Amino acid sequence: MNELDEVAEELVSRGLGEGVDFFVSGRSPVDLSSEYVGIRRLDEGGYEVWYRGDWGKDRTLVETTDFAAARERFVAEAVTLAKGRWGRSVRA
Repeated sequence: MNELDEVAEELVSRGLGEGVDFFVSGRSPVDLSSEYVGIRRLDEGGYEVWYRGDWGKDRTLVETTDFAAARERFVAEAVTLAKGRWGRSVRA
């Protein structure tokens, strides 16, 4: 399992919906929400974390070669989005 799969599994175990609250490039969620936080590995060796809003516009949140920094931002943004939806409780 690679680092992106590990962070996806962590978020699922915390109660977040894959494809609803977050998207990890290379994984195939059943459905993809119109609003989510995503992470992908870039061809140049770095990582990009982005937010896709309801209008289908992507906004880059961070682009870095430091996976720890990308992971931290991705998890924080996905948890914030999940907490804001339907009053959802997210496990720490």
